[in-house]
Amino acid sequence: MNFRHAIWAACSASALLVPLITHAADDATYPTKPITLIVPFPAGGVIDATARMVAERLQAQMKSSVLVDNRPGAGGTIGTALAARAPADGYTFLVGDAATQVYSPAIFKNAKYDPIKSFASIGQISYGPLVMLAGQRSQSKSATELMEELRRGVDKIDYASNGNGSTPHLATEMFKKVTGIKSSHIPFNGGPAAMTALAGGDVTYSINHIPLALSIIATGRVKPVAVTGAKRSPVFPDLPTLTEIGIKGYEAYSWIGLFAQAGMPEHIQKRMSAELKAALQDPELQKKMEKLGDVPFYQTPAELNRYIASETARWVPLIRSSGISLD
Repeated sequence: MNFRHAIWAACSASALLVPLITHAADDATYPTKPITLIVPFPAGGVIDATARMVAERLQAQMKSSVLVDNRPGAGGTIGTALAARAPADGYTFLVGDAATQVYSPAIFKNAKYDPIKSFASIGQISYGPLVMLAGQRSQSKSATELMEELRRGVDKIDYASNGNGSTPHLATEMFKKVTGIKSSHIPFNGGPAAMTALAGGDVTYSINHIPLALSIIATGRVKPVAVTGAKRSPVFPDLPTLTEIGIKGYEAYSWIGLFAQAGMPEHIQKRMSAELKAALQDPELQKKMEKLGDVPFYQTPAELNRYIASETARWVPLIRSSGISLD
């Protein structure tokens, strides 16, 4: 090999090494600035509370600021679309749920994002059943009594949700479909507003998130009567499941996940997935989440993708058959 060929070969080898060296440096130095978790729902709700607990743990692990940015509106689609448009550089993530990744794209005509094409899954954070609540307007003290009240429909029957396209909205619509009960949907701007209306006697009932309902239940103005899971909740061990009181074929769960923009570097996705898994294994974080009635539950990106696909197959037909559609 002559001198010119030797120089060319050395330069070519160096060029091949540059991406590897840069990749390693990126892994070693990331993050170099604050990370933002976009929560597309109001402050004070379930997803907001969970996001803040996770952000606190990630910040401790990664030795970098992790900020929560609430961007509510339009069933979560405003904040989710904002997250989808953010640079795929590893510094902006979405804390999403069934509403943002399953329901809303099928409900809102102008969602401005595709839950599959716009995002890459980082991992699941939590899941849990919902709780059925009788409000101040209702005299019912048990699930059986509330079911009788709803079936009679003597007075105006309506239910509170946390907004169009929210998990409480769709969970209640599924409940109505399975039971044949008629009741009007009253959407509110977030969970706290829905709970206030329920406690104030503005609506009859709600099927809602356990962590959100706990504080209002403590006032005695709202009565929990049943849970929507296959098993009883450890938070409400004395409450029956809806299946136990004879409502067959009905289960509903809330879940939360962490998502990145499609196209984010794979090594950052893997790093954040590993960091999320480690955060959810922290005993203190687990205690905090369980105290709120949520269940820390990590799933890998692939597992979360499969779960979202199964949820889409279950809920989107309900949305279409119910004619739920918003501009």
